[in-house]
Amino acid sequence: MTQYNLGSKAFIAEEALEANRRVKLGTAANQVVYADQSDSDNYIGVTEAKAAINTYVSVALKQPGRTFKVVADGIQSAKCVLYAADDGKVSDTASGNPIGVALEAATADGEVIESILEDTASAEMDGASTAIEAENGNGSIPIIFSKAGITDAKGGDVVFLTSAPFDCRIIKWWLISRDTTAANITVKNGSANVVGTSTAKGTADDVVVDGAGIVAEYDEVAAGASLKVAASAVAAFDIFVMVIRI
Repeated sequence: MTQYNLGSKAFIAEEALEANRRVKLGTAANQVVYADQSDSDNYIGVTEAKAAINTYVSVALKQPGRTFKVVADGIQSAKCVLYAADDGKVSDTASGNPIGVALEAATADGEVIESILEDTASAEMDGASTAIEAENGNGSIPIIFSKAGITDAKGGDVVFLTSAPFDCRIIKWWLISRDTTAANITVKNGSANVVGTSTAKGTADDVVVDGAGIVAEYDEVAAGASLKVAASAVAAFDIFVMVIRI
């Protein structure tokens, strides 16, 4: 017989489950298992009590307009953006799409905290961790990596992106001159791969200068790779690189 449930629903635990953990549908539609790190989009709710395998467990169904008790996967600050973690926990480490916001801090792994769970989390999100589509999907949102106040790029590369959060392609780069010193500026993908032709920053202060081209061989930045900038003289400038996810 067809039925409907408001707020919570009883399922059969396909594995032993702890309370306050995210779960997803299991082998059958009336069974649930832990939602892991890769399950940021398909978990159905949070367990309201501990349950042994093959027993009933009440699940608070994911919905707006309420808060949830969840188990933290490590130390987390209040107001941090939450992401899925293994065994139904939540984490402040970016992985997949954000799933909510912590309303209180967690001081240790396994601590229960109050949270808002939603598909479009707010608070301390940054551009690199927003949900964006790969370019071969339904379009792509550009992301800009930047570093202001560079003055020490002569004689050694300055890292302005330590670890790319995903595979991406550079589609544009530019700089803003912050003094009157002449210098040629070079952007690098990693240690030696020059992204584009060295660009003269000019001798005018506060001027925007477009980067001179992008080399196809080095325009793709692998997840975890760094972006660096070098200068031919001691000069002050801000650097910007625009990418799309691939």
